[in-house]
Parts: sequence; structure tokens; C-alpha cells
Amino acid sequence: MKITRYILLFTILFNFNLYGGSEKLVKTMNYEISYEQALKKAKKSNKPILMVIGQEGCPWCRKFEVKTLTRKAINNMVQESFIPLSVLRYKDNFPERFQPKGVPTVLFIEPKGQKVFYKSFGYKSKREYKIELDKALEIFNKF
Repeated sequence: MKITRYILLFTILFNFNLYGGSEKLVKTMNYEISYEQALKKAKKSNKPILMVIGQEGCPWCRKFEVKTLTRKAINNMVQESFIPLSVLRYKDNFPERFQPKGVPTVLFIEPKGQKVFYKSFGYKSKREYKIELDKALEIFNKF
């Protein structure tokens, strides 16, 4: 009986931590939640917007946030080189032209907000995502 309780408790805690809501993660990672606010910052700083698009109830989105985006090295690189923005598909207000076919999707948008210059789709480990960030920066620096 005790073992069953411990297994149930562990399962609940694991799922809560892995698939928790992105609002808490946004606050922890210092991501913008407003496209308009991110665009203002991008124009002012001449940094591209890194827009993470997730969806409520998406386990791959939560896993990407928890296992990749919250890692210190990744978050430092994101904060230094981009204006990070996290939005939820079908819930948050952002331009229709940026609606993805699937989630999680990360769009790298030039500072004026007109053009996506790089796109990353699906869950990525921190090693894979670092490669994606490097590619996006390389493309942006050629603009």
C-alpha cells in the first residue's frame, strides 16, 4: 500500500514539474508575453525576436521549456542575443502570419517584425537547440 502511494505521489510530482504551465517559466526565464512589447524592444535594441509558440496541454512544449529553455547556458545565450517571447497558439494575440502548423515552434523574427529569417520546429535537447541558436545568429548577422 505504501509503495503504491509513493509511486502515485512521484508520478504526480514528476508530471506537474515537467508539464507545468508556461506562465511560471516565462517569469523565471524573463521572456516577454506580449508580441507588441517584444517588437518595441527588438526595434530599440536591434535584436531579433525569438518567439516560442506553444499550446496549452502540449507535453512536448512543456518538455522543451523545462528540459531546454530553462537551462542556464541556453537562457543566457537567448537573453544576450534575442528578445525572447513566449506565446500560446490559439490563446495569445500575435500576427496571424506567424501561426505555426504545429508546436512547439520557435520563430526567429528580424527586429522590425516583418520577416521570419529562421524557424525551428519540435522538441530539441539543449545541445540540439544550441546548434539552432547558432544557426539563427549566423543567418541574422548576414542580414
